[in-house]
Amino acid sequence: MTTMPEEPKEEDDWTAYATAGFGQTDYSLWDDVNVEETESTDEEADFDEGDDLDDEMWEEPEQLGTHTEEVPRAPNPAGHKHMVRIGCCDTCLGRLGGKQRYDQSMVESGREIRAAVVERDPHLEGAQERVGLCPFCEDLFDEVDLLADLITEALEGREVARLQVGARFPKDQMEEEDVMRKRYGAGGSDPLKSSLVGFVADAIKTRMDDVRIVTENPEVLAIIDVTTLTVDLDVRSVYLYGRYRKLERGVPQTRWPCRACKGRGCDRCEGTGLQYATSVQQLVADPLREMLGAEDDAFHGMGREDIDVRCLGRGRPFVVELKSPMRRSVDAAAAMDAINDAAAGAVEVTSLRPSSRKEVVRVKDTAAEKSYAIRFRLAPLSEKEHAKLVAPMDLTKEDVQERGGRKRKGRRKRRGDRGAPATKPIPEPEPEVPVVDEATLQAMKKAELVELAKAQDLSVSGTKADLVDRLLAAAPAEAAPMDMADAEEIEQIIQGLQGAMLAQRTPERVAHRRADLVRRRKVLETSEAIVETMDEGHTEVEFTLRCESGTYVKETVHGDGGRTQPSVAALIRARCDVLWLDVADIHAD
Repeated sequence: MTTMPEEPKEEDDWTAYATAGFGQTDYSLWDDVNVEETESTDEEADFDEGDDLDDEMWEEPEQLGTHTEEVPRAPNPAGHKHMVRIGCCDTCLGRLGGKQRYDQSMVESGREIRAAVVERDPHLEGAQERVGLCPFCEDLFDEVDLLADLITEALEGREVARLQVGARFPKDQMEEEDVMRKRYGAGGSDPLKSSLVGFVADAIKTRMDDVRIVTENPEVLAIIDVTTLTVDLDVRSVYLYGRYRKLERGVPQTRWPCRACKGRGCDRCEGTGLQYATSVQQLVADPLREMLGAEDDAFHGMGREDIDVRCLGRGRPFVVELKSPMRRSVDAAAAMDAINDAAAGAVEVTSLRPSSRKEVVRVKDTAAEKSYAIRFRLAPLSEKEHAKLVAPMDLTKEDVQERGGRKRKGRRKRRGDRGAPATKPIPEPEPEVPVVDEATLQAMKKAELVELAKAQDLSVSGTKADLVDRLLAAAPAEAAPMDMADAEEIEQIIQGLQGAMLAQRTPERVAHRRADLVRRRKVLETSEAIVETMDEGHTEVEFTLRCESGTYVKETVHGDGGRTQPSVAALIRARCDVLWLDVADIHAD
């Protein structure tokens, strides 16, 4: 029996089963999912029948003809189509579309992109009007003219040549725009913030021809608040450098608030809020504030002198800062004349010129050497007082500070004198026993005499006369003064002070506001001392010295109870009462 061979089966078409993206197929991954149709509720039916809703909102999202779920980024035509469909404005289309030509504005490029999209898909015409708000800029570019007008009005009457425009955005808006721009926009597209600032700056140029838009070192910074559509001006200060000579004593360098009211105004300061009626700062800055229409001022000097010290020579360098001025141009000669006329001989300003904020730092940080002229009166000094002036000072502690180096950090890098031998610290002052005469004791009541006797561990029994006799007997005998140096020796001692390295502990008069440190300062030069015997019989000495910045000159003379060593008082064995001190010159160019 012969069997017929089986006919070969036709090969199956494998593309009919392909679902992995090979070949062409309309197969969807969701075809095998059964979707149960649910009856719409009455509420949904009423909602669907609304005539004022856009039917396109309830349609299935339109595919782009590429059979992919991902929307490509611009400048892909599909990306342009998606940006038009979601309501992107013409400016953002040009900003993010990646099609802008060199000779084309963002708006023109955006209109060109929209026209090309509508030509391919006519149903997208009017998409922006239907959406209502650009998802990228929230229609901020429509407010460019308004913002430019606000800035122009804010600058009215104010002298400005260099203007910088900035914007303040909510953080969430910036983050959302950044995500969308990187998702749909072309690579390298301009961010919203810089684009808006650029549009506003261009609009300002058409309104203010004499203003230059800059990105650094502006005279005025206009900050746009996009949330409230308001503008804030940050007006940069005007700085002027000069030198002042203080020709009268009793004038502080800067404004000194009243100690009683802390500057609020009271009967003691007659409502001014000032401890002293005037200051160098007021005499210099007030005429300048009036000339420039500034709101406030600040005074930056190269050091300061005490209120009872004059500043002579070439004067002390300073920089005055005039805040938020209406005008910025200054006639230096006219300004100096106005200041000197208003000061009426108390202060004299020279070398006035424009300055900068950087020079403020230089002036404040410069450790300039200074020359001083000082005059003091001699008085007898006891051995006990002299011992206090020469008591050993502790130079092994961490609070020793030396002047050295050009930079600020270099001046204070040595915080101790490790090479010095261990010495004892300054001894605590011994309690002084009050010295009273018999007439004073007789005028006191018995109860007061009893308290005075108790303080000196004396017996309190007996009558008032007994207490007076007992207190007079216990009174210490007046110590004999030391032999004071004569005029020739004084001249030699002062001449020998040249080159001396001083150890100066923070003076008692400023200890409440300065750190308790031992500062090392050097006396560079001294002049020949003038020793004069006055008609009253006392001796006065006058000399000049040049020393490092930060030297306490008064303490160099009287010793400050041993807190400055060596001192003139300790060397000549006499108490030195300073009569006056002048800054002769400040050696800084």
